Amino acid sequence: MLNRTQALDEARKQKAALERIGRWRRWLFNLSGTLFALAIIGLRQSGWLFGLGAAAAVAAAVSCLAMFAVDLSIRNGRRNVERILDSLERPKHEKELAS
Repeated sequence: MLNRTQALDEARKQKAALERIGRWRRWLFNLSGTLFALAIIGLRQSGWLFGLGAAAAVAAAVSCLAMFAVDLSIRNGRRNVERILDSLERPKHEKELAS
């Protein structure tokens, strides 16, 4: 079990990590949008541009999946920080009753 200072330090570190992951999510969102636009343009063409559009569509799908995974990790990380902070707020006798 972490003491109060360690728990607050852990919550701060996780919050900083969540901010970094949030930047990744924005970057992946922009990448997905750009790739989808390139895919639409490329799939309307013929020849090698069509192949480029198909490759962009696959890359866009992969970046969307990565974006959803990053979003899930952000949600879980926020819940974890909330749990850490809630454990600090709960009185000690409630913790003993809960276990």
